[in-house]
Amino acid sequence: MLILVLSDIHGRVEKIKKIVSLLHNQGVELALVLGDLTNLGGEKQAEDVLNALKGFEAMAIAGNFDTMEVARFLERRGVSLHGKARKVGEWSFAGFGGGLVGSPGGFLFSEEDIKAGLENALAKKSSAILATHLPPFGTGIDKCYTGAHVGSKAVRKIIEDFKPALHLCGHCHEASGEAKIGETKSINVGAVSEGKALLLDLGKELKWERIQV
Repeated sequence: MLILVLSDIHGRVEKIKKIVSLLHNQGVELALVLGDLTNLGGEKQAEDVLNALKGFEAMAIAGNFDTMEVARFLERRGVSLHGKARKVGEWSFAGFGGGLVGSPGGFLFSEEDIKAGLENALAKKSSAILATHLPPFGTGIDKCYTGAHVGSKAVRKIIEDFKPALHLCGHCHEASGEAKIGETKSINVGAVSEGKALLLDLGKELKWERIQV
């Protein structure tokens, strides 16, 4: 199964349309959105994002630059992965959205909340793929433009403890890339607002390729 992984859209729906057009007839079945659908927008802006992904099944988490209204909308639409897990083929996707308390935005959590939410989502799940908005703290993929690390210590601890097969995240536009925590590869997929996305192949062996439009 091929999955289109998107993050940090910030309302740039036209970029989604370009990415989807590029993947035409490649057999993508599902879209995974890792947060920041909007720039502190509401239901209408989030709906525009899902409408641009029509034809795919969808899973999504809100990011720090989304609002509670966006998070509630994703729940009502039945696509939310925030604080829960969903089976996709032989894999379980477990997710948690939002940013850290004290950061800019409208959907924010403490490290304790993030850790508890992910522990609940990952409990007794095998073959897990972790999906968060925040990258793990202290890696090359959580550095902001000032060089400061702005990732989550809880996300890093969860990766260390649960050892998921793969971790997908966004948040830091300037830190698109990959890091290794133990045996887990952690991927910052990059910002859709900058024309970046990821195509994930859920075969027996996980494979991925980056997209740039």
